[in-house]
Amino acid sequence: MDGHFQPYEARIYLREVASLLTKFPTKGSKGVRFVYYTDTPADSVALAGTFNNWNDDRNYMNRMEDGTGWEIELPILKGRHLYKFVVDGEAWIVDPLNPSISEDGQNNSAITVTENGDVLIRTNEISKHHPGYMYENFTALSSPEWLKKSVIYELHLRAFTENGFRGLAEKLNYFKKMGINTLWLMPFNEVGHERRVGKYGDPYAVKDFYSIDPQFGTKEDLSFFMREAHANGIRVVLDWVLNRASFDHILTETHPEYFTHNEQGEIYYDVPHREYFAGLEFSSRDMRKYVIEAMKYWISEFDFDGIRLDDSDITPYDFLTEIKRALQEVKTDLILISQSYDEYHHLESCDLTYNGNPRILIRQMIDRTITQTDFITIYNSYKYSFPKNALRMNWLEDKEQSRIGEYLGIEHAEPAASILLTLEGVPLIMMGQEFNEHTMETWASLFDEYKLNWDSFDTGMFEHYKFLTRLRTSQPAFWAGELEFVRNSENMVLSFIRQHEGVKFLIIVNLSEDSVLVQLDQAADEFIKDRSNMLYRTGRDDLHAEKDGSALGVNSYETILYKMGECMKEEGL
Repeated sequence: MDGHFQPYEARIYLREVASLLTKFPTKGSKGVRFVYYTDTPADSVALAGTFNNWNDDRNYMNRMEDGTGWEIELPILKGRHLYKFVVDGEAWIVDPLNPSISEDGQNNSAITVTENGDVLIRTNEISKHHPGYMYENFTALSSPEWLKKSVIYELHLRAFTENGFRGLAEKLNYFKKMGINTLWLMPFNEVGHERRVGKYGDPYAVKDFYSIDPQFGTKEDLSFFMREAHANGIRVVLDWVLNRASFDHILTETHPEYFTHNEQGEIYYDVPHREYFAGLEFSSRDMRKYVIEAMKYWISEFDFDGIRLDDSDITPYDFLTEIKRALQEVKTDLILISQSYDEYHHLESCDLTYNGNPRILIRQMIDRTITQTDFITIYNSYKYSFPKNALRMNWLEDKEQSRIGEYLGIEHAEPAASILLTLEGVPLIMMGQEFNEHTMETWASLFDEYKLNWDSFDTGMFEHYKFLTRLRTSQPAFWAGELEFVRNSENMVLSFIRQHEGVKFLIIVNLSEDSVLVQLDQAADEFIKDRSNMLYRTGRDDLHAEKDGSALGVNSYETILYKMGECMKEEGL
């Protein structure tokens, strides 16, 4: 060998380089083409994702003829899809050729299939100046102003309070004090008994869509709560289990055609490890009509303001659109929250999609695997991958994830809340998150006897949430204004401006354990040169801006807010 490539070797080299530069999956002749290369011997590789209900016993990939990898083409419907490769039935692996990872906190590979069958892959090259296909070509459906102003609080009745709906009505002053204006009630229907897991079972295994579990009260109690909530300016969202019911749902005997059946003709739910469910058969027009009529009942009878759609990412688009149109005939400003990360849900059916990026990106900054600059780049790549004006529901805690204090470390919970409550979008707070409650693990805690531990109430954390929530809901800069990131000298500090009609806020959040002297871009000068502009800070008031106004001392884990312009009046701000 003389150190130069021979023609054959050159072809091999170029093929390998091309494979590294090509982002997979791609559009193929029969659908979406997936490929998987591995140096580790494997007997089988399957593809599991939202498109096949995460089943790893089908969609086996084929060995490539040259033996270098595995491939498969699948017809996949329009929309966002999450997936993993399953090697030898055991190892679930993200796609090493796909740089896009989902925002669900479960480390899934993500693609979006367009109406033309093209495959979109989010990369960090997507930005304001180089927007993605969805941003360039689509605008999200218009949503009511009340949703844009919302801070949503998710709770389960039994875990949160005693005495069901009546007990929750007595807690309304707690939410008002905190500044919460929208409540999301997790399912309160009767839960199925057959194959039940735990004393109370999974609250999402609903036996009757029209029912109220007696332990929470009566229809009259719910009506009383709804009237009281609305009288106090609080909207209420109903949690709906969209694509399944309990295995012993009241209709499984009278209308078995409403449910999915396996090869043996038995009712089942085609999602692994969910044996206590019966899947809904979406091809049944009568089933769809029944579900929509049940939804209408809760809106017309009790005046719910919105519905959160559980597992909408594995629900047909046309059904979501049917639901939206039917329910808006009952209540014009009703909203739908989609438990998905799907760009297409914003076009015809849903007002909010999920966004777990605050949790993910903050953790990555803490771990120092990304910097402040990376945070900004990734944040913008998602923003400009979605349709214009798309509203995302930002979360630090989700029913399927651990507490934020456990995930980040308790000292980071406060600065993380600062970021959550001042970014664009609509923030979600899980019950107890606002006072550092630490005993709830996931929604599976609700299967048995469980109450929030109010004895662990962290007053300092609650006051922090209270200030930021009330600021957000009273100031249009946070729900109607623009966001401009302000570059600074510290990799562990985020700084950005929110502004609307002459009112501006500068937010500075230090995720580091160190006190730092932050050099800020000129955009921040007008805020920090005058100490009277400082609105709020969580650390010691002994670190000040330098005389030239371009640098600021920030304590460890500290949040500092400045404001300029005339703020709307809000008690306590």
